[in-house]
Amino acid sequence: MEIEIPLPKSDEVLFTARDITYGEQIAPLSRLKILDADRWEDFTLELVYYWKTQYVKVVRCGGGGDMGRDVIAYSNLPSGEWENFQCKHYSSKLNVAQALLEIGKLLYYAYKGELTVPVKYYFVTPLGISTDLLNHLRNSEKLKSALLNRWNDECRSKITSKRDNNIELTDDLQNFIKSVNFHIFDHIPPMEILDLHSNTPFHVTLFGSQIKRRPKIPIPPSNLADNEIIYTSELLRAFSDAEGEKLDTYSLSNNDDYKDEYESARKNFYAAEDLERFSRDWLPDNSYQELIDECYEVISPTIKKKFENGYERYLSTTEQASIANYSSHPLKDYIKTQDKKGICHQLVNESRIKWVRGKPHG
Repeated sequence: MEIEIPLPKSDEVLFTARDITYGEQIAPLSRLKILDADRWEDFTLELVYYWKTQYVKVVRCGGGGDMGRDVIAYSNLPSGEWENFQCKHYSSKLNVAQALLEIGKLLYYAYKGELTVPVKYYFVTPLGISTDLLNHLRNSEKLKSALLNRWNDECRSKITSKRDNNIELTDDLQNFIKSVNFHIFDHIPPMEILDLHSNTPFHVTLFGSQIKRRPKIPIPPSNLADNEIIYTSELLRAFSDAEGEKLDTYSLSNNDDYKDEYESARKNFYAAEDLERFSRDWLPDNSYQELIDECYEVISPTIKKKFENGYERYLSTTEQASIANYSSHPLKDYIKTQDKKGICHQLVNESRIKWVRGKPHG
């Protein structure tokens, strides 16, 4: 049976010049998955920079003889409490067998008295862990049983690199393992790893400044919303000032220019409101207000000029707003002409500008 190939789904986002120039950006999680072993070692050291700000002391065990430890973080030096971050790089997700070897190695050396059992032990891997391992970590008794039952297969001949130096699961070692609380073993998911790394000064050099995708501008509803009353009333007042008679939305049908401008103004206002909502998701709270203030500085000389009527003031002001350059603002790659004009209507809503001089709102 032949099946027609459907067209790709249309994007629900706006494309900017930056999108076209640089193409689709590699998502941080995807970039994390393609790090090779050497880069993952560097990445681990960069994470240590963050962990050093969270603990009393942080050191890294390198090379052989680490006894199942990678990054050691001391949470309380006088008592010797410490946490272990086991940063492993594999070509696939960390599985149960690999985890059991690391756990077995650590507990063997703790049994020998060469280190203490940590209060927490985290696996940190770029591809995350397998579902089977996740199920074992969620069930501490299951994890403990797996270590004891699979000791000969996963740990006996692999804990040390010395030939023929097998570590037998003696009764004493077995009893020691049974005494350990396996709730200490956990993992840090890749998304959380990225979040931790974002707190270091190295994050942007690896992942770059992430490009946000702005949703498509919504279409204004047929009926005015509450936040549209002030600016649309002021716009109608500007039309009336030019005609010398009071105009309302019903009389606009007799003048195509006014009707088109009124509808365009509503679209522009919704564009600016959408840009404001978009900015709230990832910029500091005052960022959009700074954009409004910058727009006001751009148009204020035009607003203050003398015009024959309010409509001429409106046209000249929005024309000036449309050519403004906001190159220093973090939203610069997302601002469209509609937004620039729409901000003028937001300024009207804030009572900072009016199209008709000497006449109050309402």
